[in-house]
Formats: sequence, structure tokens, C-alpha cells
Amino acid sequence: MNSIKPLITLAQKGQISVTRRFIQFVMIIFGSTFLSWIASPDLETRTSFMLAILIAAALLWVTETIPLFATSLLIIGAQIIFLGNPGDWEILRTTETIPIPYNDFLQPIADPIIILFLGGFILAKLGVIVEVDRYISGTVLKIFGLSAKKALLGVIVCTAVFGMWISNTATTAMMITLTGSFLANVPTGNPFRRAITLAIPFAAGIGGLMTPISSPPNAIAVGLLARNGIQIGFLQWMIIVAPLAILLLYLLYRLLWHFYKPDQPLSLAPVEIKPFTRKGKFVVLIFTITVLLWLTDTLHGIPPAVVALFPIIIFTATGLLTVKEFNRIDWNILFIIAGGLALGQGMRLTGLDQVIAGLIPVNAASIILIMFLIALVMGTFLSNTTTAVLLIPMAISMAVISDNIHIKFLVVGIAIMCGSSMILPISTPPNAIAYSTGELSKKDFLKTGGIIGCCSIVLTYGYFWLLTYLELW
Repeated sequence: MNSIKPLITLAQKGQISVTRRFIQFVMIIFGSTFLSWIASPDLETRTSFMLAILIAAALLWVTETIPLFATSLLIIGAQIIFLGNPGDWEILRTTETIPIPYNDFLQPIADPIIILFLGGFILAKLGVIVEVDRYISGTVLKIFGLSAKKALLGVIVCTAVFGMWISNTATTAMMITLTGSFLANVPTGNPFRRAITLAIPFAAGIGGLMTPISSPPNAIAVGLLARNGIQIGFLQWMIIVAPLAILLLYLLYRLLWHFYKPDQPLSLAPVEIKPFTRKGKFVVLIFTITVLLWLTDTLHGIPPAVVALFPIIIFTATGLLTVKEFNRIDWNILFIIAGGLALGQGMRLTGLDQVIAGLIPVNAASIILIMFLIALVMGTFLSNTTTAVLLIPMAISMAVISDNIHIKFLVVGIAIMCGSSMILPISTPPNAIAYSTGELSKKDFLKTGGIIGCCSIVLTYGYFWLLTYLELW
């Protein structure tokens, strides 16, 4: 009986936690409804409904009372019921407007950017399964050499390249493991250990800025811009962002070498390189073809999302991606992105985006810089995805109703700021992984991440202003 008591206590604590979460959820729903009722006496009924959904989604995403993907599904469900009224219920009928077809709110689940992101997930998953990542990373590190300065540069470059195609979290976990043997001969307490460990999450985050499939904020920006008739192709995104990311990577390299330069010459252990398997060669072939098709979409005319179906079909049909591995894909991320797209869709269809944008002084010359700063600060304490789904729909609305705000400048810039928020160990999962090694302190993140974040604002604003001034986008 005594052995069962701890289990009973644990179950009781879990029940209390569930009860508290339920109470918090109910309070958020009622509070959102009340706030929307107070704030919108002159709004149309469906616009008022959408405002309540927006407030509830923001509070649920920020507090994580329920999982992030559950909030996204709640958004879609609430929009269908209250804005689409598919059951034609009398209580939800309005005289001033007609219901919105419920299909409009289901479209984000199958949005092209979702398929594109899924293709990226599957490419990354196969690369890890057949250990292509370890072969390439080991080869790159070997090329750079075993001197401390070159090794640091090699780790940054290698991590950033993988961060372009693989999730930042997976990239960080892989590189942390790989550099464990790499640092075997470096004494404990040597500052260079901190340089390598800190370089990995930061380089993964900066590398993740360079492609639409590398991070959810990028996908949300591309998806919502497309829904407003503004297309950014795969290659176009890379051409726009790559120069900025390279500058930030060089800055990271100089900062880490300045702050954590080893006191004496080091003897680094070589990284073991495993040979390519036949499966590995096949995966590299499919990956290369897919990327080339993405980069040449303007030549052959096949949309990136359709190209993404190519590796999905190949790997699942050949059995390289098993059912078990397919089920392990981060489906929750795809639904979070869909929720962000649905939120923007609902705001646009109900006119709420225009209402909110009208309350903001969009004519102010500094509004873009202010939005960049808000995104950087919010991303420091919230997930990058949450920050993007909350800010980007409003940013698009502000740009649409204003003649002096370049929409790509603002929206792509916010996505960059979301990816640049790396100031605290809790800011991103890669930061948390690096912090869990015990090599780093909060001061390390604050010092280097703070400089990177501030420089990112200045460089992004200046670089995007130049692109706009020269009419290059």
C-alpha cells in the first residue's frame, strides 16, 4: 500500500494541474468575449466575433494554457462556427452580413506553404535516418582544420548550412553531439568550449533565416504574403536574406573569438567520418534534385509546394520513410503554421485587420523600426512561432492601408527579427539544448545574443531600406 501512495499523490497533482488549466482556459474564453464586447460596440457582428477569437488566441498562445497546435485548431473551429455558421443556426445569423463559406477557413490546413514545409521536414528526416548529416558535417569540419580559430569558423558554417534545411532544434542537437568528441582534448573550463557550444544554437538560428522551409516564422511570412497576392519564391527569399545572414554569421564569429578566445594553443580531436551508404547517396541525389528545382522555379514554372511533393512521394513510396518515422514528423508545427494562416485569413475576411491597422499611426516614419523591436522583444520571451502568428497578420494590414510602408520590408523583417531573438536560454529550443550542457551561463547568452539581436535590427533595417530605395524588390 505504501508503494502506491506516491502514485496516488502524483495523480492528484496531475488532476489539480488539469483543473487549473481548465479554469484558466474558461477564464480566457469568457474574458476574450467580454473584452471584444466592450471594445467593439460599433463593429459588425462577425468582426466582433473575430476580435474575440483573436484575443483568445493571443492569450492562449502566450500562456500556453493548451498546446500551441491545439490553439490553432481552436481558431479554425471557432471561425467555422461563428463566422461560417455551417449549421445555419438562428442564434448566429446576422442581418448586416452573410456567412463566410466554411471552406475558406479550412484552406490553411492544405496551404501550399504547409506542403512546402512538410517536404522540408521529410528531406531533413531522411538525412538524419541515413546519417548524411554526420558525414557532411564531419567532412566540413575536417576541411576547416583543427586549429581553434578555423574550427570555430567551421562549426559556425557547418551549423548554419544545416540550419537552412533542417529544423534549428535538430541541427543543434546533432552538432552538440558531434562536437562532444571534437572538444575531447579541450580542458574543462577553457573559454573555447563556451565559444563552440554557444556558436551552435546561434548559427543554427541565423542559418534558419535563409530559406522559407527552415523556420515557422519564414513560412508564415511567405504564406500570408501569398494570400495577399504577393509571391516570394524560394530563390528570391534566399537572395534577399542570404547577404544579411552571412553578415550576422561573420559578426557571430568575431564576437565569439573576441569573448572566448582560448588562453593557449589547443589540440582538437578529429571528427570521425562514417562512409556514405547506398541509401545515403540516394537521399543526397533526391535532395539535390529537389533543391535545384526549388532554386529554378522561375525557369520551369513548377511551384515550390508542388516540387516538395517529389521527395515526399519518392521516400514514402520506396519505403525509405517508414510509417513509424512518418508519424514522428513534427505535425504540430504544421498545424501551428496553419493556425497563423487561418488567423490572418479570418482577420482579412471580416475586416478586423483594417480596424486594427486603423488604430495604429501607420504614417509614422519609425513604425517599421518599432515593429522590429516589438518582434525581437516578444521573441525573447515567447516562441518565435507565437510571435510571428501574432504580429505578421497585423503588419500586413498596416502595410496594405498605408502608402508609405513597403509590405515586404515590414513582413520579411519581422520574420528575421523572430529568428534573431536569442538573448535568453529560454528564447529558443536550441538555446535550451546548449544551456543544458552545463558549459554556458545566462550571461553568455545575454552578452552575445544581445549584441546579435541589436545588430540584427540595425542591419536588417538598413539593408531592407537600401533594397527598397533601389527598388530591388
